[in-house]
Amino acid sequence: MAEMKTAKYVRTGVTMPSQHEKVEQPIIALNSDENYGNLGFSVFWECIPAPFEMVSEHHNHDFPQYLCFLGGDGKDMLDLGGEVELTLSEDGKNLEKHVITKATTVYIPAGLYHCPLNFKRVDKPIIFMNIFFAKEYSRNS
Repeated sequence: MAEMKTAKYVRTGVTMPSQHEKVEQPIIALNSDENYGNLGFSVFWECIPAPFEMVSEHHNHDFPQYLCFLGGDGKDMLDLGGEVELTLSEDGKNLEKHVITKATTVYIPAGLYHCPLNFKRVDKPIIFMNIFFAKEYSRNS
């Protein structure tokens, strides 16, 4: 059977292993690389099953980023089912800790310091999405 001309627009096998010991399930990944739109962004979906500190040191990036925190129950994704702490700072010195207890999105413009990111309480799985607008992920101190 001949391959469809539009097959290049459809990807399967879109998982990768998590870098976090507490996240045992594969991460779902969308990378808009040169073979898939070439728009220079990525989206990662992770299912957080238990409390842990994902990132301990604050940092910034040369690119914008979005973080999304959603409840893992498909019937009620607005109910986060836990508590997440995320620290933000415009100058890297004056740190402001945000406590997230319901479905939330966070815009992180280029240069905004962020983290620690701590999944403090997880009563049921939390869906965490990391969306960044760069060809490769990198951190500045």
